[in-house]
Amino acid sequence: MKIDAVAQQFNISTTTIRYYEREGLLGPVKRVNGIREFEATDLDRIDFILCVKACGMTLGQIKHFLAIYQQGDATVAERLAILQDQLVQSEEKVKQLKQSMKHLKIKIEDVKALM
Repeated sequence: MKIDAVAQQFNISTTTIRYYEREGLLGPVKRVNGIREFEATDLDRIDFILCVKACGMTLGQIKHFLAIYQQGDATVAERLAILQDQLVQSEEKVKQLKQSMKHLKIKIEDVKALM
């Protein structure tokens, strides 16, 4: 799959994909006649990056996670701890967001009552 199709599939820019590759978040992407040809493993990697990034993980944290992932089974416990910690942080953000939304709904009803 070419970079334009990948960008469209994930709704990100080609610049972002190139940046991820430059920063070492993507492994070396196969090239055919100098043109990137993304394979299923590359797409899985991009999907993972976008998922954990959306959950609040920084690119530095993602890079660290991917680096230890490359080290194999010896890092399973550390990787599990990182993912579990990120899940706890994400759940807390969701809880806070739900509280804010509840408050916002009350405010909306207050304003509607004035109409």
